[in-house]
Amino acid sequence: MDLSERVNRAVTWGLSCLVVVPAFTVLMRIGNRTRIVGKHHLQQAPLPLMFVSNHVTIIDDGFVDSLIFTPRLYREYDFIPHHVPEERNFFKGRFMSWFMRRMKCIPVRRGEGLFQPAMDRIIAVLRAGGCVRVFPEGTRSRSGMLGHGRPGVGRVLYETGAIVVPCFHRGLDQVLPIGSVVPRVGKRVDIVIGPPFSVDDLRALPNTKETWQKIADRLMEKIADLARAAPGA
Repeated sequence: MDLSERVNRAVTWGLSCLVVVPAFTVLMRIGNRTRIVGKHHLQQAPLPLMFVSNHVTIIDDGFVDSLIFTPRLYREYDFIPHHVPEERNFFKGRFMSWFMRRMKCIPVRRGEGLFQPAMDRIIAVLRAGGCVRVFPEGTRSRSGMLGHGRPGVGRVLYETGAIVVPCFHRGLDQVLPIGSVVPRVGKRVDIVIGPPFSVDDLRALPNTKETWQKIADRLMEKIADLARAAPGA
């Protein structure tokens, strides 16, 4: 590892662990009432790892991940998850682009298909033993209902064999309703994390888009199972 890479890793660790995680933790633990079930499933999961959940706000990963990836991310750099935000929403301007890259974000472009360069980068991260945070639906749910998984996430898992940890959260749509830019406080949020699982049985099928879709459907089934078991269901 050369000096520039060491510096970049130090900056990423510092921004994640000393700035972003504490800020969101205060918001979600003190500003809002957040209950977490099953955190140990994620903390004990082996790498490489894909973490998946439903998607209702533009920054679900900030609200949720800051609470559940600690304390392990403090001591294990590869456990700090890579994120896959839409490039046109988050990589605006020089500073924002720099910040997002330091936060281990891989920019994807919605509508540019299953073989865009970002997909290869995500696959490379997992093959190298890293962690990636993905929303299988690909976009936010406007109704709060679970949507369909996209085949791109299935392609990634087919080609890497990474372990998957599923999650369902409820209440974030009240913390940051669509159209809002300032998070609200005093809301109840529930986060339920399920046990790790593999899709090796589906990887025995042909490497086709149909198989990738089956894998994506499996992810959404796991999230739906957690939704049915979540408090308030």
